[in-house]
Amino acid sequence: MELFDIVKTIFKPKKDWDKVSRNDKTKNFFMINRIMSIQFPIQANQFNHTKISPRPVVDWWHDTLSNHYTKMPSWIFTKTKKSETKKEPNKVLDVDPEVEKFIREKFKASKRELSDLKKFYPTKYQEWVESIADQINLSNK
Repeated sequence: MELFDIVKTIFKPKKDWDKVSRNDKTKNFFMINRIMSIQFPIQANQFNHTKISPRPVVDWWHDTLSNHYTKMPSWIFTKTKKSETKKEPNKVLDVDPEVEKFIREKFKASKRELSDLKKFYPTKYQEWVESIADQINLSNK
């Protein structure tokens, strides 16, 4: 069983809890204790010792909380909220190949280095290339 399956089962009756294996209880002890510390910090702190046996602690959480709650409480976070910010689609920068050739020769840069600059710093790269293009065109006139 996965962590959140076990957390959901903590609030269910004993017959459902019996399906959780001893190994799953031991393996997920730390995270279960951490999740429960949101609402019960004192109790979770008492269980936070290296020499404590993890399986009985997880059973204690079930015994205590299944008597108190009939469904999973709202203070347990089992889902994350997706970010509403949308990424801008990658814009293809129009750069004159002559300008890129000049930049590669002048700064002894590879095509890959320039593509990385385009990828990670698109606006700064565009401004930089435009300023170089202006300077080259001024000197050619």
